[in-house]
Amino acid sequence: MQSKIIIDTDPGVDDALAIEFALNAKELEVIGLSTVFGNVDVDLATINALRLLDLAKRADVPIARGTAHPLEGRFSGGVPFVHGDDGQGNTWQPKSQLQAIEQAAVDFIIEQIKRYPNEVTIAALGPLTNLALALQKAPEVQDLVKAVVLMGGNPFGPGNATPAGEANILGDPRAADIVFGARWQVTMIPLDVTHTIMLHENRLKNITKKSKRALHQHVMSAYIFYQDFYKRANNISGSYIHDSSVIAYLLHPDLFTSVPYPIRVEINDGISKGKTWPALQNVEDDNQQALLPWRNRPKVNVCTAVDSTRMLDVLEAHLY
Repeated sequence: MQSKIIIDTDPGVDDALAIEFALNAKELEVIGLSTVFGNVDVDLATINALRLLDLAKRADVPIARGTAHPLEGRFSGGVPFVHGDDGQGNTWQPKSQLQAIEQAAVDFIIEQIKRYPNEVTIAALGPLTNLALALQKAPEVQDLVKAVVLMGGNPFGPGNATPAGEANILGDPRAADIVFGARWQVTMIPLDVTHTIMLHENRLKNITKKSKRALHQHVMSAYIFYQDFYKRANNISGSYIHDSSVIAYLLHPDLFTSVPYPIRVEINDGISKGKTWPALQNVEDDNQQALLPWRNRPKVNVCTAVDSTRMLDVLEAHLY
């Protein structure tokens, strides 16, 4: 039986790879994409999502346009130096003739969770604003969703957007804090883990040859720009696998080691904004007043390690 998933996404080159991965996984039924600002603005994210589904010949998968700004403040702009001016490695694919549905992403997410109670997993690849808004509008969904699996955070290491903040969480810290505080089951795949998964340049070249499908060739072309960024910024011949880790977890959670922690997110302006803070102590100790912000918070399933060799093998096996 296939697992139903909604991919909440801000495509983004690494999102494109994750979407290809998910669409090719026979174990998963992608029942929709919801878009959000992040790597690019939400309008371009929606255009790119439509392009990707068009290339995949998957007009049956609905796309719902999401929110354009975080819960507090305004979207500060994308990262074209990472993903290209078009968000797809400057491949400049023509716009798709497909159209997003009229329903807003928040309403689509709520509707699908209620239509399939305890069956829908949300695969979150960008800032968590759509999810937080869904919780605010329909709090009951936290008891009806199967799970939320997200790429984001950095509980035990540095960030990538700032020394303290990982990009997806920093995009909307308030939303992330709301999502981590809800009753639904959340699994976090943070930078601490994804920075141990390296797709080397030589392997990418071999993967590029695996398929002539339009979506695959597009993603591989976009990855040339993405890997050039990593070469410039990190002096490495390859790229970290971030968003596709979520899809790998949905298929093979046994690849990952995880530990449950309550999580708080630094929401205030300052050098630590966006930092995901796990409580390692017993937060129910009444003598520890400093732990009050974590008290009565649900525990998040925080991934702490991955079998990166096997994970890359699983990814490659689904790129055909």
